[in-house]
This record gives sequence, C-alpha cells and structure tokens, in this order.
Amino acid sequence: MRSILQDFTPEFLKILNKDKIFWFDGWREYKQNKPKIIGEYEKLENLNNKKIKKYLGEIKRKDLDMFKQYWENNFLQIKKDIVMKLSRNSEYFQLKRGDFVVYITGLLGLKPLYYIETYYGTVILIDAFYHFLNNIDIRKTVENAILKFINENPVNSKKALFAKLLSQIEKYIYDNNNIDKVMEKIVKTLYENVDYYNWVGFYLTDDNDKNLLILGSYLGEPTEHIKIPFGSGICGQAASTKNTFVIQDVTKETNYLSCSDKTKSEIVVPIIDKNGNVFGELDIDSHKLEPFTVEDTQFLEEIISLFVKKFL
Repeated sequence: MRSILQDFTPEFLKILNKDKIFWFDGWREYKQNKPKIIGEYEKLENLNNKKIKKYLGEIKRKDLDMFKQYWENNFLQIKKDIVMKLSRNSEYFQLKRGDFVVYITGLLGLKPLYYIETYYGTVILIDAFYHFLNNIDIRKTVENAILKFINENPVNSKKALFAKLLSQIEKYIYDNNNIDKVMEKIVKTLYENVDYYNWVGFYLTDDNDKNLLILGSYLGEPTEHIKIPFGSGICGQAASTKNTFVIQDVTKETNYLSCSDKTKSEIVVPIIDKNGNVFGELDIDSHKLEPFTVEDTQFLEEIISLFVKKFL
C-alpha cells in the first residue's frame, strides 16, 4: 500500500517548549516547516495574526500537555489500526488513485478536518488536537474523510502522476550527493514520464561569466542554443528576472529563441541559490499548445526548491 498517512503532530507540540506568551512564535516556526499546508489552513479559517494569538491564548497548557502525553502513548497503535483498515480494503478506499494524502497534525482545535488542494493532490488535514479535546475517534474520521473525498471527486490523474514523480525525485535528491547525477535524474524522470514534456534540460550560469547560461544535462532533440545570454529568449528572461516563465504559445512571443519548429510552448523555472544568485534554470519545451497548468508550475518549482535546499 502506498504511504498516504503522515503525522506531523510532534512538530506542532514543540510549542510546549516555550512559555505560553511565546506560543505564537512557536506557531510561526511550525508554519515555516509546513508553509503551504499551514498557510492554506489559515486561509480556510480566515486567520490573521491577531486571531491566531487569540486562539492560542485560549488553549490551556494542561490540555496541551495531556494531549502530548496521549499522543505519544497512543499514536503508534492508532496509526497501525488505520493502516491495517485501509490496506485490507485498498480497493474500497481507492488507494491506487494516488491523488490524495492524509496529514494528521495538531492545529488550533477549531474543526476536525480540512480538504486542502495542492498540485500533487488533495491533502486531507486532520486536527488531532480537536479530536482529543472532543473525545472523537480519529480513526473513524480518517475513514469517513477518505470516503467523502473519493465519492465526490473524480480521479485527477495529473496530480496523481506529479505526486508519484515528486516522491521519486525527492528520495533521489536526499539519497545522492552528486549534483550532476541528480540533475540527470530529474531530467530523465520528467522527460520519460510526462508525455507533453518533449524537451527537458538544465541551463547553468557560466562560472566565468555570470550573465551567461550554458547548456547542461538534457533530453530531447539537440539544440543549437548551447549558450544563452541573460535577457535573451525565454530562458534568458527567466534568468535576468529570477521569475518563472510560462509560455503557452511561443509564436506570440517577440523575445523567443526557437529550438525546434515542433516547440509550441515552454516553461522555465530559475534556480536561485540561498544567497540570491542565479545558479541556472530548468527548461521544458512542449509540442502542444497551452499544456501547462498551475500544477505544472508548482510541481516544477517544488523540485527546484528541494534541489536548492540540498545543494545550494
């Protein structure tokens, strides 16, 4: 059975390491580790800093201490029960569809669960603290939440594919220290698995000229654009502005370097190191018009984020 259940409750409970007057600081640190998920949660609850401080202030330390003790003593069994139920009924819960995941964590105790849309599928976000406060069996909530999702939503094959590929790429990045091999693996994974990614490659900033891009690892038809100055074409513009460029129809672009008559669209994601310098970029050409969605942008930017975190 694929891994669809993850527990981030211990990260939430780190706020107990602080005096209560600093719990908001603990919440912000928690959000930094899970910015997209917690950020979307705050949007769904219409939370601003003032409201977050108010809700945190209403939580009693003894309740949070008791919750921590309960979770540390019981979660392994709870997880075992959930996984066993799902694995024994994998077809019923449609685990092979791959476009959803269950995250269990501590939140502000406002509601039992939330459905959060991401580029890799729907996150079913379960508030374990809410369940503890209200004495609700979290196992049943997980089951019912999955059933509600699969009954109300058709399979999103694109998100399922991106989730699968991101997991593979993330594992390879963290298991390997050779930056060149990692770039080759990213190129190969994207090129071979996304049918409308017809040219995939890296351009890297020249060591001797910081305003010049040099072609790196790539798959697809050979290109004459071995070197691209910053500002020239879509790749050069992405490098000079440090912004992702999504071009759904290259014929409408005036500043475009044609690599092939077959190319109809292009997406370029810049690679910015921790010092704000342009290391290079990931460039993808497609033979289709308007193939890219926001999921493509988020998916590719997340790959680059993982790459930067490991190597730059």
